[in-house]
Amino acid sequence: MEINQSFLSSLSERNRSIIQLYLQGLSSYKIADRLKINRHTVTKVLKDNNIPIRTKNQYDENRKKRIITLFKQGKSIYEISEIVGVSHYSVRLTLEEENLTLKKYERDILNVARYIYMKNKGFDTQDIAKFLNMTEKALNKLIRNSGINISSVRRKTKNIDNLADIIEKKLKGQKNKDIAMYYNLDIVTVKEILDDFGLF
Repeated sequence: MEINQSFLSSLSERNRSIIQLYLQGLSSYKIADRLKINRHTVTKVLKDNNIPIRTKNQYDENRKKRIITLFKQGKSIYEISEIVGVSHYSVRLTLEEENLTLKKYERDILNVARYIYMKNKGFDTQDIAKFLNMTEKALNKLIRNSGINISSVRRKTKNIDNLADIIEKKLKGQKNKDIAMYYNLDIVTVKEILDDFGLF
């Protein structure tokens, strides 16, 4: 919705702020909190100025679109969280629902693949944990609970430099034959690796 600038300039500073924030997508609750006023005051100003009030569903849909737009502009989950005024967890869930980011179990599988690759390159667990932005304890728990035979996969992938990329491509829906062609690997090798990760 577009508002005439002369109309906005005719309003008090408070009412102008309320309307501008509302048009930017903030809820009446968030506007009230930001401006330190009552939520009912926000609603009254909007109604008095013939600004259509959004339903919760409309608000949620607008917020979702805003999150997706910001993500596609290259903003991080934490930046989006600050801009939109929701928790980073809510941002992540929205992006997962839209298949724009990996789900938790997929991120875990990918981190196990990165761990195996880095172990094969001679990194110690402490350095790997730091790279993955985890504590050593959390990394060891992830590896222990992964259900992946780490020793077996390490032997099979000793000479493969793109293990994490292979896993990520499969998680994003690419076919085994396309992955094999892209990395110039035997299809059987790719299938065996993906089977070891539970990605059939």
